[in-house]
Amino acid sequence: MRPRSPFILIAALVLPLVVLTALAHVRPSVADAHPLGNFTVNRYSRIELYSDAVRIRYVLDMAEIPAFQEIESIDRDGDGQPSPGENEAYLSTKSRELAANLTLTNGGSPAPLELLSSHISYPEGQAGLRTLRLTMLLNAPLASTELDIKYHDANFSDRVGWKEIVVLPAPGATIFDSTAPSEELSQELTKYPDDLLTSPLNVTTASVSADLRDAALAPALTTNVAAANPDSAPERPGAGFASLIDTDNLTLPVMLLSLLLALGFGAVHALEPGHGKTFVAAYFVGVKGTARQALSLGLIIAATHTVGVLAIGAVALFGSRFILPGTLYPWLSLASGVMILALGVRLIATRVGAGRFFAALRDRGRGHDHPHGHSHEPPEAGAPPWKSLLALGLADGLTPSPSALVVLLAAVSLDRIGLGLLLVAAFSVGLAAVLTLVCLSLIYARRFLDWLGDARTSLDGASRLGWIAVHLRAEDGLLRIAPLAGAFALVAIGLVLTVRALTQPGLPL
Repeated sequence: MRPRSPFILIAALVLPLVVLTALAHVRPSVADAHPLGNFTVNRYSRIELYSDAVRIRYVLDMAEIPAFQEIESIDRDGDGQPSPGENEAYLSTKSRELAANLTLTNGGSPAPLELLSSHISYPEGQAGLRTLRLTMLLNAPLASTELDIKYHDANFSDRVGWKEIVVLPAPGATIFDSTAPSEELSQELTKYPDDLLTSPLNVTTASVSADLRDAALAPALTTNVAAANPDSAPERPGAGFASLIDTDNLTLPVMLLSLLLALGFGAVHALEPGHGKTFVAAYFVGVKGTARQALSLGLIIAATHTVGVLAIGAVALFGSRFILPGTLYPWLSLASGVMILALGVRLIATRVGAGRFFAALRDRGRGHDHPHGHSHEPPEAGAPPWKSLLALGLADGLTPSPSALVVLLAAVSLDRIGLGLLLVAAFSVGLAAVLTLVCLSLIYARRFLDWLGDARTSLDGASRLGWIAVHLRAEDGLLRIAPLAGAFALVAIGLVLTVRALTQPGLPL
């Protein structure tokens, strides 16, 4: 049989690394798995153009976790319900703070924004927790009907969330050029389009030039700025799991059913994109793991995820003055990516030395014989060391699900801490169970292929099964290349996750 070119083998190993790295650089800077989840702070600006003024309708939407912390600062008397006086005091300060971070210029000159009205509400979110919605109407008078404005929103620049700007010209206005659309996508942050949940808008700057001489005058302020405020928050990921904590009639059968459902939600969560299946699979392809180690990895992931939820929950409850839980996620994602990258590099180094590997490929390409009988096969990697399993489990469990944190915070608010802990633990076990099954599937698939390859001597090489067996056990067959390919894939995944983490808000790049 004609030996395969070493360049084909090298391309098979290196090409996935190059492709994945390129994808990491072009991917939008959003949160890993929950771009519009419970950590988000979302902003919306509508630039209304009139012949005598520019008005900005500004909406701020805080999801459950940032709202939980913000409400603590509003509720000065600690009775759990912000009073009208407390809301008024907060609005007075917060509105000025938000307006100060909005920049409007016309023809290069500043156009100061005057606050006309503001309103705050607390739409109900997941698990009985409240969200926070703050709406403002600002006004900038115009001395000329020739308009050339630039607008920039610098609020919460380090937080992940939907950021949208639209332009609404008054009847009679003529728009020459605008970088912002006239049609909105989120209905003032009340309903997000499903097809953009994984790549939410990130627009914070807009430029508009227009002729407003025939445009209508700005209307008198006769309507309440809160008119468009919803009674409930927009739907976010994880609502089904979060609803388990505020179940009515909390009897023993209901609690048991809730725990079973939490297991199911954890399993479904693990099946979603970005939850460890890929790098766990790549690792177990690159090593000769055992069923015991796969089960141990599952326990490590379950424990790490549960402890992670508890740790970030403690920060939300007691340490929010010093650090916001949402700011931890980019750093945890970065640590996870670096750990996976290091595991892949270590696996390549222990599997085969780079020089020996490429020398073997070069010799094979020449197709020479070896009377002295040395082997080109890479040494078999032993079972994965426990330190590597621990690192792999930590890498997967370092970034716990925001919906699990919502359940924990709701449990504290509802005085159901015991149930909350059980639900989080069950969710983590369900998540880990799926990843364990992935590992077990690979282990037993490899054993089957090993058996099939060993049986080649008793099979007819002309038969289909014999052909498969021969190619599986050849020096450059699947069982010889797959472990090293898995190691390279692990490096590629770690590189992608690292680059992706570095592009999130709150990190240097």
